[in-house]
Amino acid sequence: MSMNRTGRLIVSCSGAALLVVAAGVVIVGTTSRREPGQSTKKATPFIPAGQIEGGSGAVAAGPVVIPDSGSIPDHLVTESLVLQQGETYYGKGEAFFKDGDFASASRYLKADVAGHPDRFYPAYLLGISLWKDGKLDEAAAALEGAAALDTRSIKARVNLGRVLNDSGRFDEALKSADEAVSLDPEDSQAHNVRGRALLNLGRGDEAITAFQTAVEKDPANAYAQNNLGYALIRSERFQDAIPSLEEAVRLKPSAGTFHNNLGMAYERTGTTDRAIDEYRAAVRTGGSEAAGRNLSRLGGSIDDANETGTSGDSGTGLLDEEGRLY
Repeated sequence: MSMNRTGRLIVSCSGAALLVVAAGVVIVGTTSRREPGQSTKKATPFIPAGQIEGGSGAVAAGPVVIPDSGSIPDHLVTESLVLQQGETYYGKGEAFFKDGDFASASRYLKADVAGHPDRFYPAYLLGISLWKDGKLDEAAAALEGAAALDTRSIKARVNLGRVLNDSGRFDEALKSADEAVSLDPEDSQAHNVRGRALLNLGRGDEAITAFQTAVEKDPANAYAQNNLGYALIRSERFQDAIPSLEEAVRLKPSAGTFHNNLGMAYERTGTTDRAIDEYRAAVRTGGSEAAGRNLSRLGGSIDDANETGTSGDSGTGLLDEEGRLY
């Protein structure tokens, strides 16, 4: 039986690559799991020539190129990538991101960044996806790359600072936050990230000043209000902490940690009944393991609080928005 050009290409590349073009589906990558009776020879992943640019519409026409294994990025070797006709790596990665599947989003965004290393937003969204997937070192590297691509990007530096704070790399987080502040001194988020780094570095007075500035720039920043209150608690300025923490709770009543911090301020100023109320609210909303312990210590019952969840911050009161695209 005669064989068309595509069929001859597939046969000629048997054992080196897997190509399926049917109903507009392109599968890119290796086959990592072997079915019974399947060849044990490792397949070599491939990348279609004329790779589509993120957000461009349709797949570019062109022959299939099967590179040697040394030219294939590591992230394409682990799992297959699937594109429907007209899809792009970036578009599919963004769709997974919106669905909350950050592991899949990261794989497709990595492929886009590998093909277009000069583009800011794919690198930036990759950093956020990796952060949300818990891969902090990779997230930091991606956001550093995004920041290098756009030297005026505040959001890249703010979110890089957040990732570095979460990674325990506080000096680097402070540097990134300082760069963001220098680009826009009016940015509340940049000052808030800066305050987190300073407090983590043990520079409490400077942290309080940074959080105060963040609140001044945006009084509706609930995280900055909470962090200012928490920093004041750390400095044993319990009465001073109450107004900021009350405002944080008012702005975001669903944050259990905010209620727990306010409860600590009330407790340390002798307002035990109000402290119990806030600890109960923290337990009801979830997100603070410390609240249950604090409530029990003051004679309250977790059962009385109609507990809905206790997983969360394990006692720390310093928070920042997680993965905000900003």
